[in-house]
Amino acid sequence: MIIKEKGTITHLMDEVYGTSKAGNPYTVREFVIEINEAGYTNSVHFKAVGSTVKDLEDLNVGDPVEVTYKPISREHNGRWYDEHRLFGVQALKQPEQPKPQPKEEKSNDLPF
Repeated sequence: MIIKEKGTITHLMDEVYGTSKAGNPYTVREFVIEINEAGYTNSVHFKAVGSTVKDLEDLNVGDPVEVTYKPISREHNGRWYDEHRLFGVQALKQPEQPKPQPKEEKSNDLPF
């Protein structure tokens, strides 16, 4: 089941570089979005790995985004671990703020 959620980035961690046991280089970047549904806010943590790290390059804290992910669970030694397998992050356009109109100056035609 693939899920799409819209939210606002609240935390954006630095990229982490490393080398796998097989000797392959990798890049990971973690971030958190806040989702507001029916008046309740919920924070969700994601880990961007590989090509999805590039999706975060131009994003900042406070930016609205839509994430596509799949929740997965796995068992290890009798304990269960959950993860949100990230497929992509897309920046959403922020609504343009109306530009303030210049105030019209009233001319004072009174003789005094």
